Amino acid sequence: HIFRKKSPHTFPNGSSVITRNLVRLAEVWMDDYKEIFYRLNRVAASIFKMNSFGDVSERRQLREKLRCKNFSWYLNSVYPETYVPDIRPTMYGQLENSGWQCQLDVKKTKKHWEPGQMVTCNNRIEAQYYEYTSKQEIRLSFGIKLCLHADPGKASVCLEWCHPKEKAAPEQAWIFTETNQVMNPSSGKCLAAAGGNVILTSCKSAEDSQKWAFI
Repeated sequence: HIFRKKSPHTFPNGSSVITRNLVRLAEVWMDDYKEIFYRLNRVAASIFKMNSFGDVSERRQLREKLRCKNFSWYLNSVYPETYVPDIRPTMYGQLENSGWQCQLDVKKTKKHWEPGQMVTCNNRIEAQYYEYTSKQEIRLSFGIKLCLHADPGKASVCLEWCHPKEKAAPEQAWIFTETNQVMNPSSGKCLAAAGGNVILTSCKSAEDSQKWAFI
């Protein structure tokens, strides 16, 4: 969708009017993919749960009457270049370190994220939302194709463009162990919080600084 820089309309009830209309759209057109939308938009999810988006039965009947194609067809045929998150990812949310009580975070530069930025660990309320994908990626989930990346030969961890193939790049594959560690198989090292930094270090199951969980 192409948005205007400034809307000619006023919204007496604020942005909730727009969100309500987005919920109506999702309920009519997005099929199972609407779960992705609700996962990333908590206000929309709340409107859906409260069933306060109005009756969409006529719109659904019109879609059926016109024999419109499903949303999967749209993604594959009209917008194949877009990244589609897993409908039901293995894990998602903020990734918190148990030892330091901080969350995985990357500070934006110039109001946006870029590849090569170092990953930190802090307790900002606005810490980013990540998803653990079926490709074993830890992916920044804002429609941005950036993944947690183990820089070869370095202790630091950064964000880089996600590998476009069906299988994650070795530097971007992560395994959550039974001891709540996050290991990069290609290096054999684990993610750890060290002060405000996030590093790769030798795996030690007793180290709280290597314990991570999605919250």
